[in-house]
Amino acid sequence: MIPFLARRLGQDILALFGIAVIIFFLLHIDTASPARAILGKTWTPAKGAALNARLGLNHPVPVQFMLWMKGLLSVGGVGSIITRALPPTLEILGLGMLIGAVFSVLLALAQTRHAGTLFDGAVSALVGILSAIPSFFLGFVLLFVFSVQIILFPASGLAPPHASLANWAWHEVLPVVTLALSVIGPWSRQLRSSAAELLHEEFIRTARAKGVPERRVVSRHVVRKALLPFITQLGLSFPTMINTIIAVEVIYGIPGAGTALLGALNGFFFAQATTVALVLAAVTITGSLLADLAYTLVDPRIQYR
Repeated sequence: MIPFLARRLGQDILALFGIAVIIFFLLHIDTASPARAILGKTWTPAKGAALNARLGLNHPVPVQFMLWMKGLLSVGGVGSIITRALPPTLEILGLGMLIGAVFSVLLALAQTRHAGTLFDGAVSALVGILSAIPSFFLGFVLLFVFSVQIILFPASGLAPPHASLANWAWHEVLPVVTLALSVIGPWSRQLRSSAAELLHEEFIRTARAKGVPERRVVSRHVVRKALLPFITQLGLSFPTMINTIIAVEVIYGIPGAGTALLGALNGFFFAQATTVALVLAAVTITGSLLADLAYTLVDPRIQYR
């Protein structure tokens, strides 16, 4: 396991460096002037040149990249993004994916036990609809219904730093539910499809022939085997989840990494935008690594060397 982790961490560090290079240089293809965007109507050639010199934007792009790398681990670099903007993002991402995974497993388990029934068809139609609805549209609908029409949940922002657990949960409901609903559709469909294929396997027929109750056949044999491709999908879903969390943060006005990235892009702060994108890429890579490690928990026969 340790050699595998060492190799994987080395590969991930190289991948993050490549991502940083690509993002930084792609952003500098834009010919817009950050100084003009910052100064606005007060911009003059002299003020713009002075601001570019103060921000280090008067250097060639490779030199700017090296300066950014030098300041990446400084107090105002990646550390501030991790401590200030990343926690709200991880809260919503973690809770949304956890709730989405639990309900996906429960729905797939119920469908498998009632395969071919009206309930199976109704749930399939429901998850098909959820899969087709874009996450940003789903977020706007939930916001309009439960924060504008019914006024049941807060419309934006997070709970105050020292708020009670109930107040914190009340602010988290809509963003977390939006993220969870956006993944329940594709996840439960994939898990249901894997379970349907396993129902026709030889070991399932053998278990039924031995008199094992159908509920136990589904819960202990089918679902456990179907979790392996489901974990693969979880790992592959992290890039999509990052896109979804950015939309959720913008819709609900959450000061997380997604809104920090958009703010940096709108203000042409190339170094800050690259830093936030690098942090989000690290979250994606970490999620994929955790998904790989989860294989050994589901099936102990899988060993990494």
